[in-house]
Amino acid sequence: MTKHRPFPQLEMRFQTYAPFSEPDTSMAAAESVRPFAVSMEAAVLEAIRNAGPMGLCDHEIEAATGFIHQTASARRRGLFLKGLVRDSGVRRPSPSGRLAKVWVAA
Repeated sequence: MTKHRPFPQLEMRFQTYAPFSEPDTSMAAAESVRPFAVSMEAAVLEAIRNAGPMGLCDHEIEAATGFIHQTASARRRGLFLKGLVRDSGVRRPSPSGRLAKVWVAA
């Protein structure tokens, strides 16, 4: 019996995206999550898909997945760069009261 993989396209197209402000620490951090990144991306994508047309802001992705901000936003960014999620054009207040982008499945 084969293992069920709900998002096999993620495994084939995973790439680590690290910011350039602190290249040595950013690259080390990006490489350290590589073994887990596919499943984390899948969890973020599933949360966004489950939200349907209402979508999720980054803080809502964090709540839905249990990931800390840095993890959730990095995985959402990867999905955006792959064209799997998009900015809906809608903005909702974040916990701080500032408007946040609402992300939906592409």
